[in-house]
Amino acid sequence: MTDQSGQGGRRRTGHARPGRRTDGSAEVRRAGANEDEHAYARRRAQQARRRAAQERASFDPAPPGDDEWVVPEEGTDGLRRVGPPQPLGDAVSALVEQRGWAERLRGSSAWTRWDEIVGADLAARCEPVRLAGGILVIRAETQTWAAQLRYLLPHLRANADRVLGADTVREIRLIVGTLQGANDPEAEA
Repeated sequence: MTDQSGQGGRRRTGHARPGRRTDGSAEVRRAGANEDEHAYARRRAQQARRRAAQERASFDPAPPGDDEWVVPEEGTDGLRRVGPPQPLGDAVSALVEQRGWAERLRGSSAWTRWDEIVGADLAARCEPVRLAGGILVIRAETQTWAAQLRYLLPHLRANADRVLGADTVREIRLIVGTLQGANDPEAEA
């Protein structure tokens, strides 16, 4: 069978297959995709030109001096200048600040420095439960010890500021219950 153009093959009629659009939307989608690809290609070329310009601007043909730090450039036999090394403590501190972990780390030291915050006598009768959002929750062994802690709240807050850092603890809340941590006097016996 020949089609209307005189070539062999199936004969084309004016009817569309079921489920097929005949309004030309596929051609519009293809044209839009080509425009997007062209825009992305232009953007990639601009970025490549910008990177090349930065590399040319930072290129220094002079050999490195004694006080300069260089490392091998990967994929080439050249060298790349880098800044001097930082002390490890400074690098870790910068990472902690960048990630927003500083408050949590200061707060976590409440458990290890509990004796300094409340004193040795009270540390045996109460324990920190949590420190979140500047609120320190303390569990007292009995109502009597909770009452004693209520009287000492300003002193405890001042000690917490001194030991953990200013404004780490903005509020102290008390609860009563069985001690569960290492400060439990029954656990030692």
